[in-house]
Amino acid sequence: MKYNFLIILLLAALVVLFPHASLAMRCGNDLVDVGDTKILVLKKCGEPALKEEIGEDIYHENDALGRRKEKRYVEQWTYNFGSTRFIYILTIKNGTVVDIRTLDKGF
Repeated sequence: MKYNFLIILLLAALVVLFPHASLAMRCGNDLVDVGDTKILVLKKCGEPALKEEIGEDIYHENDALGRRKEKRYVEQWTYNFGSTRFIYILTIKNGTVVDIRTLDKGF
């Protein structure tokens, strides 16, 4: 009995210490993970329900002129797989998935 408790405690600690390890999105038999390219996501999951382009300001240090602002855009793709699964939001920078978030159940 103590052995089972220790295993459960160890697994819970691993989930807390390494939360990124479980961040993936299942599409059929395929998994989409951070580092996958846009074309691979499209192959595995098809078109998302929503594509958004979001601007973010990047500041660079310039020599004598001070700071220079540049606008870069990231994409957010939203997948809604229905009421039995969660909604997933993929953040894509430079053609590569950099973040996967889950929301509430879909519709």
